[in-house]
Amino acid sequence: MDEAITRALAVAAQLDRALADPMDERNPASFHAAVRADRDARFPRHLCGSALAWGLAEYLIPAVSGGRLTSLEEAFALFRVLARRDLTAATTIAASFLSALPVWRDGSQSQRRAVAGLLREHELMGLPVGEAEQGADILAREIAAFGDRHAWRLDGRTSLIDNGSHAAGTTVLARTGDGPTTFLLLRGDGEHWWFQPAHEAHGLRGGALSRLTLAGVPAGDAQVVGGLGQGLATAGRTLPVARLLVAGLALGALDTCLRAALPYAEEPGRDAAESAGPGRAEAGAAVLARRLTDAYADLLIGEAVCHELCRTAREDPHAFAAASARLAGLAARMAGDAVETLAGALGGPGYSAGIVEKMRRDSAVAGALADDQLPPAVPGDDLPPDPFVPVPPELSWLGPPPAAPPPRENGLAAAARVIGEDGLPGPHAPRLLELLGFFRARRSGCAHAEAAAACAAAWLRARGRDGYHMCGGWLLLCLRRLAVLLGQEQPEDGGVRRVALVRLRKAAEQRRLFSDHDVELA
Repeated sequence: MDEAITRALAVAAQLDRALADPMDERNPASFHAAVRADRDARFPRHLCGSALAWGLAEYLIPAVSGGRLTSLEEAFALFRVLARRDLTAATTIAASFLSALPVWRDGSQSQRRAVAGLLREHELMGLPVGEAEQGADILAREIAAFGDRHAWRLDGRTSLIDNGSHAAGTTVLARTGDGPTTFLLLRGDGEHWWFQPAHEAHGLRGGALSRLTLAGVPAGDAQVVGGLGQGLATAGRTLPVARLLVAGLALGALDTCLRAALPYAEEPGRDAAESAGPGRAEAGAAVLARRLTDAYADLLIGEAVCHELCRTAREDPHAFAAASARLAGLAARMAGDAVETLAGALGGPGYSAGIVEKMRRDSAVAGALADDQLPPAVPGDDLPPDPFVPVPPELSWLGPPPAAPPPRENGLAAAARVIGEDGLPGPHAPRLLELLGFFRARRSGCAHAEAAAACAAAWLRARGRDGYHMCGGWLLLCLRRLAVLLGQEQPEDGGVRRVALVRLRKAAEQRRLFSDHDVELA
C-alpha cells in the first residue's frame, strides 16, 4: 500500500464526512441543494464556504509556503470527493488552486504570502482558460504588456476566467518584449480591469465563467511571476497538474452517477420501456447492470492511472508532464464517457432526481478545461530539466523531493512474472497472462497499454488485501475493459460482472467511496 495515497484518501474522507450526508435534503451540501442551485444558475456559495471553512483553504497552500498540502495525491483526492457532491463547486475551487500554482512554483515570497492570505480569507483566484474564439490555445491570447521592463500597463481582449465574478485575483499570461510572461494581479485596480458574463454554459451553470478585460492595468516587477519571458515554461508545468485534477473531477462525478444508477439495476423485473428514455431500446435492469460494471471498471482504471501519475510526479518528476499528457486525458475521457452512458441508460427515472442530469452536463464542460488538445509548451509537452536548478522543478512547490527510489519494473511484466511464479487461486491465471501479453505487445506510447500497466502495478500492491485481489478478479475486470476499448473482443464472463456488481452494492450500502481503497464517506 502506498502511504501517500492512504494519507490523502484519509484527509479527503474527513472533508466528505464534515460536509454530512449528501442524500439528506435538509443538508445545504446535499445533492438536492446542488441541483436547486444549478437550476437557478446560482453559485454554490454555501458548499464552497463550508469546504473552505473545514480546512480546504489550507490544502490549497503547499506546506513549504505555510499551508497543509504535502502531496499531489492530497489535491487529487480532495477535489475528487468534493466533485461527487457538486462539480461546479469542485471545479471552482480547483480553478483557484491551479491559478495559484505558478505563484507556488515560481513566485516571490511576497507573492506567496499575498496569495496565501487571500485564500485563507476564503477568496478565490480566477483561472484563465483561453479566448472563446481560440479555445484553450494559450498562445492565441491577446493580452499584452506595454511600457518598459519595470513599469508595464496590461491591455487585452477578454479571456474566459473561471470564478470571474468571484475572483479576488488571477494569474495571466501576457506578451512582453522578452516573450510571454506570467503576471499576478490582485483586486485593487477596479477601474483598470473588470469582468463581464460570458456566454451561458450548458454545464457548470453557477460557476461564473466570465470575460476579463484589462485596460491599462499597472504592473511592475512585483507582479511578475518567475522571470521575464518564462510564462510558457510556467504554463507548461501547470498543465500536467490541471489534467490530473480534471481526471479527479470526472471520477467524482462518475461516483455519484454510479450510486444513482445502482438501485435501478437491482430490479430485474423492471419493464424496458419504463427504464429507458424516449426512443431508446435499452433493455432495463440487465443492460443497466452491464453498463454499471463497465463504468465501475472505468472508474477503477482511472483511479489506478491517476495514482500512478501522482507516484511518477514524486519519484520521476521530469517524466510527469509527458505521462500526464498521455494518461490523464484518457482517464478523464473514460470517466466522462461512462457518465454519459449511465445517464443514457437510466433515461427518465435517473433524471427525476436531477443530479445525474447535472453531472452529465457539468462533466462535459469540466473536461474541456484540460482537454488533451491543449497545446504543448514545448515539442512533446515534456519540459527538459533546467541545468541551473538542481532540484527537479515540477513539484518544487511541494517541498524537497524524496531520495531517488530504485528503478521500477514495468507493471505488466511484474504481474506476469508474479502470476507465473506464484500462481493464483481460482481460474483467472491463464486469461490474465494472455491479457498481460496482449498489452505488453502494444506499441510504445499506447495509452491503453500504459493504463493496463498502472492497473497491474496497483494490483501488485493490493494483492494480499482480500480474496478478490488475491485471485486476480480485480485485475481481470480492468484488463478486459481496456482490451475491449482497444477493439479486442472478450469472451463473456458473467461471474466477473456479478462479483463487480456485488462489490458496488456493498460499497454503496456501507457508504464507501467507489474505489480500490477503503474510504468511508458521509
